Amino acid sequence: MKRFIHFIREDSMAVTLRQLLGEETEDIASIDTIKQIITKELGYTNFKDKSSRSAFILVDNENRVNVLQKVENVFKAQNAVYDPNKGASSVGAVIIGRFTIGASPASKQGKKSAGLDNEDTLIDNVNNFVKNGSMNVKFIAGRKTFVVEDVVKAIEMGRDTSGRKKSDVNLQTKSGKIIPLSLKKDGAEMWESADSYYAPTAKKIVDDLISKGKVKLTGGAIKKIEPNVAIKASRSEAQDVVFGSDILKQKGAVLYRTWKASDFKVTEDGNLEITTSKIYTSLAEVERGDHSVYFLIRNDSSRKGSKIYPGIRALAVGKTRINRKVLVV
Repeated sequence: MKRFIHFIREDSMAVTLRQLLGEETEDIASIDTIKQIITKELGYTNFKDKSSRSAFILVDNENRVNVLQKVENVFKAQNAVYDPNKGASSVGAVIIGRFTIGASPASKQGKKSAGLDNEDTLIDNVNNFVKNGSMNVKFIAGRKTFVVEDVVKAIEMGRDTSGRKKSDVNLQTKSGKIIPLSLKKDGAEMWESADSYYAPTAKKIVDDLISKGKVKLTGGAIKKIEPNVAIKASRSEAQDVVFGSDILKQKGAVLYRTWKASDFKVTEDGNLEITTSKIYTSLAEVERGDHSVYFLIRNDSSRKGSKIYPGIRALAVGKTRINRKVLVV
């Protein structure tokens, strides 16, 4: 007797894979078969293949954690498991035997903006938890906490940098108040590209060091500086670079973490707790830690239009980026 694989629909009716696909099929033989089932059962039609055994569902305006949980439910009879720590996606993946299904934003395919996947993880998870009502959101980094009360929505802000805004995600509260958050992945050493902000000052410093014989400038149309140079930022410069015009003014925070779904949990009292690596709400905290601000002047052949010298750029970085080969002045 032939054995049929069964799937569980939302109405709890078991159907065979043969019935789903309308063909003589008894087993999941390929990632394409899984995609067909997802389309038939859940209506998703946009996919991106990563390998012969892995694919992403591409979605916009929908919580990706919810999408993956629905996929898990469709393939329950195959012992499918949604694991927030699996796969290449920041929100995890569903493991279906030897196959992996993730979920990724359709609108961001082909974009390489640093940190956008991290923003998505925070936004998707917060919005998933508050969809049925406001919650207090508590970020926890060791003994340091940052609490935003009565959050109703997380809003992406990463592309709005006008006026030196630093917020990547805004948390909106029940009263309409906006709390800005600047996000950095674990291990991130750069605060910002400071080519425009610091170039005039950097040019003067480089010229002075050349005149004193402390650095060499070589090359033709594209210059090279040796060694790289670092300058400790002043308090006002550091505040501009770290907190911009919005974070401190609107009582927000700078948060370090490469988030995964398992970092988010609801406590017994109904609060949302989010595990975080570092929380900065004051310049003093930044200056005491590994991320105190330096301006690093270094070679970059792609910066042909640099206002310092062609081929030389300025970055605002944390002190961990300043190694022994860098001249600190």
